[in-house]
This record gives sequence, C-alpha cells and structure tokens, in this order.
Amino acid sequence: MSETAETVNTTAAIAENTEADENRVRTKRALPALLTIFLLGTLMIQAFNLVFQNVGDSLGMSANASLISTLPGIVLGVVCMLYGTLCDYISPRKMTLFGVGALIIGSLLGFFGASNFWAVVLARMIQTAGGQVAGSVFLVMAMKYLSDKERAFYLGVFNAVYYASSAVGIFAGGLITSIDWKYLFLVPLISVLLIPQVLKNTPDTSVKGERIDAFGIALFALIAGFVAIYFSFPAAWMLAVLAILIAVFAVYVWKGSNPFLSRKFVTNGAYMSVLLALFVFYFFNFACVPIYNVIGDQIYQISLKQVSICLTIVYLVATLVGCVSGSILSTIGRLPMLVLSAALMIVGSIGSAIFISSGFWTLTALACVFIAGITMSYTPLYDSFSATLPVDQNGRGIGIGDLMMNTSASIGMAVYSGLMSNQSFGSRGFLGVEPGAPAQAANMFWVMGLTAALALVIVLIFHRNMSSKAPKNQ
Repeated sequence: MSETAETVNTTAAIAENTEADENRVRTKRALPALLTIFLLGTLMIQAFNLVFQNVGDSLGMSANASLISTLPGIVLGVVCMLYGTLCDYISPRKMTLFGVGALIIGSLLGFFGASNFWAVVLARMIQTAGGQVAGSVFLVMAMKYLSDKERAFYLGVFNAVYYASSAVGIFAGGLITSIDWKYLFLVPLISVLLIPQVLKNTPDTSVKGERIDAFGIALFALIAGFVAIYFSFPAAWMLAVLAILIAVFAVYVWKGSNPFLSRKFVTNGAYMSVLLALFVFYFFNFACVPIYNVIGDQIYQISLKQVSICLTIVYLVATLVGCVSGSILSTIGRLPMLVLSAALMIVGSIGSAIFISSGFWTLTALACVFIAGITMSYTPLYDSFSATLPVDQNGRGIGIGDLMMNTSASIGMAVYSGLMSNQSFGSRGFLGVEPGAPAQAANMFWVMGLTAALALVIVLIFHRNMSSKAPKNQ
C-alpha cells in the first residue's frame, strides 16, 4: 500500500472516530429532552384510559367511548414498529421534530375540537403517534451511539420513565373533577420548550436501511384496527371484510417478493409461541385502569381524584418493578420469571374478585400485585424474542412484538368495555358478592384472572421456546 493510500485511510479512520465520539456526546445531551417528550406523550395514554368513559358521556357517545383508548392503542402498536426502521432513513433530529409537531397538532386539535367526539379520537391518535417518536429515537440513539455501560443505564431509565409517566398520567386524569377534561390535551405542549435542545444536540445523521414494506404494514394495521373496532361496532359485514383482509395478507406473505412478515416469520413456531404469550399477558393491560374508576364511582362512591391517587401508587409500584426487572431476570431466568409474573396476575385479579367489597385500599394493594405481574412479564418476553430469532431478525421481531402488545391491549379494552356495559354481566355474583355493580366488577376480575391463568398455561406448554438460546443466523 502506498504512503498516500495509508494517509487517506488513517485520515478517514480518525474522521470516523471523531464523528462517533461527537455523536456519543451529543446523544447523551439529547437524551433527557427525548425522554421528557416521550413522557409527555405517554402520560396522555393512561390519562385518557382513566377518563375515556367520562369524556364519552359528556359528548353523548357513551357506547363508543372506548374508541378514545382503543384506536390510539392501534396507532401506538403500528408506529412502534415503524419508527425504528424510519430512523435508518431519516435523521434522529428530523424524526424528533416530526414527533413534536404531531404532539402540538394533536394537542391543539383536541383542545379546540373538544365538543366533537371524533375530533377528540383523531386528536388522541395524532398525539399518540407523535409522542412515540421520541421514545423510538431515544432507543435507537442509545443503541447506536452509547457504550455498553451507558446503554444499560439509559435503557433502565427509559423503562422506569415509561411507568412513571403512567403514574403521572393517571394523576392528571383524576384532575378532571376540578378542571375541564379538554385541558388535558394541552399538557404535551410543554414539549415546545424542548425544541431548541433537540435542534442543538440530536445528531442529524441517517443510514440506509432495508426497504419499508408500506403495503404490508398498512394491511396488517388495517386488520388489527378492524378487530378492535368490531368489538365496539359489532356487525356481520365487518367479519366478512376481516376474513377477506386476512386472506389477502396470507397470500401476500406467501407470494410477496419482500413482505415485512416473511414466510420464515410465520412458520417460526418458537417465535409465534412467545408472541401468543405476549398477546395473552397484555390483553387486559389497558383495562386494569378504568375498572377502578367504575369501582370507585359505583361501589364506593369516592371521587375520581381519590381513585387517581390510588392508581398513581399502583403505577409507582410498576415503576419500581420495571427498574429491577433486569436484575430479576439475571437472577432467576426467563421461565421462572414468567411463571412468577402470571402467578402475581392471578393472585391480584382473583383476589380483587373475592374481596371486591373489602375496601378500596384493599383493592389498591391487589392492583399493585396485578400490575407488578404485567410489568415483570415484559423483560423475559422480549428477551425471549432474541432467543427465538436469528440476530439479524431481532429488530423486526421486537417491532412485531410491540404491535402485538398494543393491539392485544386495545382489543382487551374493547372486550372490557363490552362486558362492563352489559347489565346482565352483573346479574349474578360468586362467593357472596351482591348482584349489580359489585358483581359486575368482580366478574370482570374473574375474567382477567382466567386470562392470566391461560398465560401461565401457554408459558408451561411452550417453556422450551422461552428458555432456549438464540439461534444462529440463517
């Protein structure tokens, strides 16, 4: 090699290292702003999960109120899968600015369109899509630019902030007894103050990535959306449309040139079994908040503000469990942790069904047990994805997991809403529970407990897939 060529290579290497160091420094400076924007977007999810029925009632759309929660949940699942890939095409800075812009548009639309139910639903969908951008960019930047030690620290912070934002959102939702609920929409506008820090510190780099299968993702999202909407607007024609969409998607997966869900994905039994477990574990994730609104109002006649304070405590427990879940996984392993998670969910839900009339603080303690189980399941389930897929498919697998988790919770919310709006569901109670509101809530907890038991059965049946080592690249 000539001296000139060596000089060129050395110069290029120095420039590359300098750029990497610069991106690392800028990333660490940008992460607090990204985390704050993510928090502002995420807290709105739980805030409206708590008060969606109140909002629907005030707009004369009680029967359809769950759409305020279910449709943004579908959007959340889709964008979680999308944004990680988009960061390979678009710079983190531009992506974050897009997210802040969506938060602002959604906030203003929700506030000024608060008299129209469908404007509120659309605003929540836009807010949800915007808030998730910062979270996805946060994760991508942490993985790309930080050292192993720094990455572990920031990913732990990310997990804790997610649950902390849920606690803040629930507390904010409880304030609607003191203020008009439309003012909740204005909370994410605080993100405007963080734009200068995003512009200054977020790296403006991009890397070419795999072509996005827009058609496949859109078709899959449409299927998920139809499933969720069906439970709020049941109609035979929707089932027919759903069957057609599923058939088209199946043909596309088998015959398409490069579908985002390839045939290898569909036929990977180990991965699909973990996906099934995730679906069942998180089925009533969104519903575990609004049921306490019903219990507080109809059984104990306590204010929404008091309910929100109790639920804030519940989500602070979830925050703590999220912080230590990595250490628990390292200590006992995936399978025992998933068994423990399901057991906690069973105890929390069945206990709530039995002690429905024993006091709201008793139910709050049992809610802490239930939410600890859901929270604890996240780490071993997502860690199992890496064990069932080759390394080069992990990103797509996790993205599909995000979609499944949020779609499952949205469908679960629709099922919950349908059961709780059916008066006959509370016509009979078990183990001495009185008919009416107490029986209705207790029966809902029985359903949640049986679902958790099903999750445990799935884990025990497919335990080998959840305790195996990662396969080699194929």
